[in-house]
Amino acid sequence: MARTAKKKPARPPKSSPRRQSLATKLAEAAWADADVSLAEALAELDFVISARSVTARRQGLLLLGQSLNRVARKRGLTRLGEVGKREAYDPERHDLSGSGATRTVRITARGVARGGEILVKLRAAPVARREKKQ
Repeated sequence: MARTAKKKPARPPKSSPRRQSLATKLAEAAWADADVSLAEALAELDFVISARSVTARRQGLLLLGQSLNRVARKRGLTRLGEVGKREAYDPERHDLSGSGATRTVRITARGVARGGEILVKLRAAPVARREKKQ
């Protein structure tokens, strides 16, 4: 009697959920979590747009900011700088509004980075000489 070879069960394709690595599953979970936070931010935006009072608008803007910061954090983004702070001008770091050469700038909007890479430069305005002396 001839022996029949046992067939090995077929391996699931690499794209199969059973074959995904733990890192891939964790990354997908993080993205899904960030997507929920982004959806919350969009809802907060609608609240801000439709707010009828200054108080409601301020409250909505605070909630919108919190939601966007949560999304950024979950996607590995960090904020750079502090609005209103003065810094030495660095063309690699600052997006200068206005014209003219300057040594010192005032931050008007924070930048965004992931790791060591600046994705969005800090927005900055030149500091006038008389403003520096104060």
